[in-house]
Amino acid sequence: MISQTIDSTAPDISCDHCINAIKRALTALDGVTAVDADVDTKRVIVSFDADKVDAAKINDVLNEEGYPLS
Repeated sequence: MISQTIDSTAPDISCDHCINAIKRALTALDGVTAVDADVDTKRVIVSFDADKVDAAKINDVLNEEGYPLS
């Protein structure tokens, strides 16, 4: 297992619904081990197993949900 972390911001986060949508979408990906997101800082932290999923796929899912990382 190759553990990696993405620590970035998603400027379009505005409420708890946004946080729940991000967590639901990312935890559905095989290989994502933890997701933390914050409304106030608009920060998203994703820990994942790089043997199962890559950062590009995580970014794609966030874009599809309407929360692109900056």
